[in-house]
Amino acid sequence: MKKILLIIAAVLWLSLVPAYGAETGYTNISDIALYKNADYSSAVVSTLKMSTKLDIVSENEQWYNVKTPSGSSGWIEKYFVTVPPEKYVVNNTKNKINIRKSATTLSDAVAQLEPGEKARYIDTYHSWHIIEYNGKEYYVASWLTDLEYKSSQNIYILYDKVNIRGNASLSSDVLAQGNKYDSYKVVGEKNGWLQIRLDDKQDGYVAGWLTTYNRNYYSEGSISFKITIDELNIRTGPSAEDKKVGSLKKGDVVNVVGSESGWDKIVSESGIVGWCNGAYLKEVNPLAGKTILLDPGHGGKDPGSISYSGKYEKYVNLEVANRLKDILEGMGAKVYMTRTGDYYIANKERGRMADRLKADILLSIHHNSLNNSDYFGLSTYYNTINYKDPRYGYNLAEAIYLNAITVNGVYRDGILDRNYEVLRETSTPAALIEIGFMSNPQEEMNIHIGSFQDIMAEKIAYGIVDYFKK
Repeated sequence: MKKILLIIAAVLWLSLVPAYGAETGYTNISDIALYKNADYSSAVVSTLKMSTKLDIVSENEQWYNVKTPSGSSGWIEKYFVTVPPEKYVVNNTKNKINIRKSATTLSDAVAQLEPGEKARYIDTYHSWHIIEYNGKEYYVASWLTDLEYKSSQNIYILYDKVNIRGNASLSSDVLAQGNKYDSYKVVGEKNGWLQIRLDDKQDGYVAGWLTTYNRNYYSEGSISFKITIDELNIRTGPSAEDKKVGSLKKGDVVNVVGSESGWDKIVSESGIVGWCNGAYLKEVNPLAGKTILLDPGHGGKDPGSISYSGKYEKYVNLEVANRLKDILEGMGAKVYMTRTGDYYIANKERGRMADRLKADILLSIHHNSLNNSDYFGLSTYYNTINYKDPRYGYNLAEAIYLNAITVNGVYRDGILDRNYEVLRETSTPAALIEIGFMSNPQEEMNIHIGSFQDIMAEKIAYGIVDYFKK
C-alpha cells in the first residue's frame, strides 16, 4: 500500500525513561502474570501483554524483578522474558550525525554523534534508532549509523539446516549450516540479518527471523489444551506434594509450556502460571468455530506498491495470505479470501464481504511503500472514524502487532488509526497489516523470502489467537 511520507513530530509509544545501565527485556508470551514475589503462590500485581518492555532491576536463578512502562513492579519467571543482546549505535561515517529529540529530521538536535563514537542502543522505531544520551532517550537516523553487538552475546538457531552466508543476502555464498538451538556469538546486524562468529573465527550472516536470543523463547509457538474434569488443582511444582496455588474448571483453556513426569506447566488465559496433572488436559484447536476473512490487498488493474526492484505488491500480498490461510485452518478456523487470484475488487466490496459472511474478523494484508527508500518497519492499522469501540479493530491490530514484532529483523513502525476504506466499510472487527516497506531495498529483499513469509504468517496467526482469547 502506497502512502505519503508523514513527518511525525513525537513518538507516543515511549512512556517512561528507563533506569539506564539496567538490562532491558521483553515479555515473549501474551497475558502473563506479574507476581508480587518470586513465587507462584504470591499475589498477582498485574497481567502483561506480549512484547511489554521491562526494566530488569534484579534477578535470582529463576526470576527477574522488573519494572514496567506503566510503573508496576514485580517478579516474572525468566522463561517468559527475552533479553536481547546489548547493542550499540555506531557512527562509522566521516561526518557528525545529529542526535534528535524525536523521530524526524525536523526535530531539534540536542547533540551530535562524532565519527567513530558509539551510544547505547535501546530500540528501533519508525526507522530511527533510539539511544541513551545523558541519561535520556534520543533518536539518530538508522540509515546513517550501524549496530554493533557485544561479542560475548549468544544467538540460537530456531530450525534445522539454516544457511549461514557470506553476506546479508540470499544470493551470497553459503559458508555453513546451523541446526536448531546451535549457538553462535553475534557481533553485528545488517538489514535484518545477524552477523555471527563461526568456529573458524570467520564471520557469517544468518537471517534474523530464523534465530532467537533466548533458548526458552516462548513465542516459537504454543499448544492450547482444555481442562476435562470439574476442578483441576494448579500447583507450584510438578507433584501433588507441591503447594496448591489455585484451580481451573472444566472447559477452561490453557497453554502448555513445559512437561515433567506426567505433569504439565501451564499458563491460564488470565496469565496464572503453575503445574497440573497432564492426564486431565485435552488438546484443542484454538480457533475452532471462528470465521475469518483474509484480504490480500490490491489485485488485477491495481498493482499496489511497485517495489524498489520493480515487483508488484499484489503478488506478495496473496502469497502471505495463502500461507496464513493454511495455518489458520490448521488451528480450526473457517477461512475465506476476498481474492484467490490476480483480479480487482473494490475496497468497499472487500469490507462488505466480511459482513455478508458474518466473519468474526477481517484482516487486510499489505506491504508498504514511501517516496523515501530509507524507511522500514512493520505497522498495523485500525479505524475509529466510524467505530469508537476498540472491539472494532484496535484489539486485533494490537494483538497481531505485538506478536509480529517478536521476530528478529522486524522493526516497529507502530499501531495506527487510519480511515482506510476497507476498514471503514464493514461492521466486522477489522485490521490491516503493512508487513514491511517494498520501497526499502533491504526490507524488500526479505519480504520475498519464503522462510520470512512463513514466520510472519505464523506470528500473525498467533496474534489472531491472542485476540480471540479476550
